[in-house]
Amino acid sequence: MDAMHNNKITSKQLVELYLQRIDQVNLKGPSLHALIETNPDALTIAHRLDHERNRRGKLHGIPIIVKDNMATYDKLNTTAGSYALLGSKVSRDAFVVQQLRQAGAIILGKASLSEWSNFRSLVVPRNGVSGRGGVSKSAYVTDGDPSGSSSGSAIAVSIGLCTVALGTETDGSVVAPASRNGIIGLKPTVGLTSRSNVIPISFRQDTVGPMGKTVTDVALLLEVIQGVDPRDNATLKSRPEKTYTQFLRGTKGFKNVRLGVIPPFNFTNKTAPYIVSTFNKAIELMCSYGAIVQNPVNFTNMDQLLNSTTELDVLIAEFRQNINNYLSTLTNTKMHTLQDLINFNNAHKDLEFSPYLPDQQLFILSQEAPPLSIEREAEYIRLSKSLNQTMDIYNLDALVAMSEDYASLAAVGGYPIISVPLGYLQTAGGPQPFGIQFMGRAWSEGILLQLAHAFEQATHIRDKVRPKYAPS
Repeated sequence: MDAMHNNKITSKQLVELYLQRIDQVNLKGPSLHALIETNPDALTIAHRLDHERNRRGKLHGIPIIVKDNMATYDKLNTTAGSYALLGSKVSRDAFVVQQLRQAGAIILGKASLSEWSNFRSLVVPRNGVSGRGGVSKSAYVTDGDPSGSSSGSAIAVSIGLCTVALGTETDGSVVAPASRNGIIGLKPTVGLTSRSNVIPISFRQDTVGPMGKTVTDVALLLEVIQGVDPRDNATLKSRPEKTYTQFLRGTKGFKNVRLGVIPPFNFTNKTAPYIVSTFNKAIELMCSYGAIVQNPVNFTNMDQLLNSTTELDVLIAEFRQNINNYLSTLTNTKMHTLQDLINFNNAHKDLEFSPYLPDQQLFILSQEAPPLSIEREAEYIRLSKSLNQTMDIYNLDALVAMSEDYASLAAVGGYPIISVPLGYLQTAGGPQPFGIQFMGRAWSEGILLQLAHAFEQATHIRDKVRPKYAPS
């Protein structure tokens, strides 16, 4: 962004460079499948922006990639990775895309993803796989699982196919691929960024989040995409900040901040001694910079949050109506209901089923789901308060944990999380990044960015190992 703002490179030149890189690695070479398609008008738009006398905003001329579940009212498709929606026409830009355009950004293309944002199959042998997008691959590890569902957004940022990108998260879908691809990923409080004209799962938990190489880039992108949107009632209660870069204070950001530590959990065998020791050293580092640490914290309702089916039951119960509402806004398509999607998949198994996409059981369960019971609703509401209750008990400013371990703790309450690179685990395919995450109360993005920036500046982990497929 600095090079653009300092007139060292034009927008058109930048778009040309990105398109060249995409051509080299997306479908050719390592075939990373980070993008599903690129915008055929990107160069034309860039040329026009280069000749506009007045800058539109903070992202004037900056190419950005958005996940293929965010509607763009242009020549790009919006399909959630599924052939079922190929050729369908959206009614308008998603609100976040509208915000990007108003700030002068160029929508360079649509990122691949776990199809339907990982809400199609109960069994997920590998993340980042979709009918249209194929099999996405890690930026660091040969044929590595990039995690999901915002897989392509994370890969694209990590290896330089765009400046910054947007992903979405319902439960872990921004922070997990950010962790696995060695970048920064922020899932904002539900309601800080609009979900209107974003293909939904659950309006209780869905949110749009920025992804970038640096905390500064993520903070700047968040400033642009946030905003009150009459089409998304959750944004009417938002508490946005005019700027988020004001919270970036370097290592001073740790001083006197009260942190609660949630120890690593064996979701993905991350209790390997090296990863645990790396995490513990990170906690010691924060203490050395003045953080006040409670280690560990006993998280309220931890067992129920991690082992209960309540969250999934709620998502299944809500999905049918949410997706039907979205499909009703489309034209040039025969897909108007969830049942239409189920029927399409059954009729096009050669396109939509594979060893990595073995079923559509979540679709079927949602189509057949009865209304949510009063008991399940009450249980969900009780669990949604757990993070706040835990932080109140210990008088904490934020919680810290491994990036792929505890996203569910924040997901059910709609709370924010940010993931920052922590280290690299040596694997046969190459060094696999893993991250550390900070999470907090609703509307606490400022303190989370402050902590993420402090950790980034204290460690510079991302600078220590280049992605395998980064440009030479």
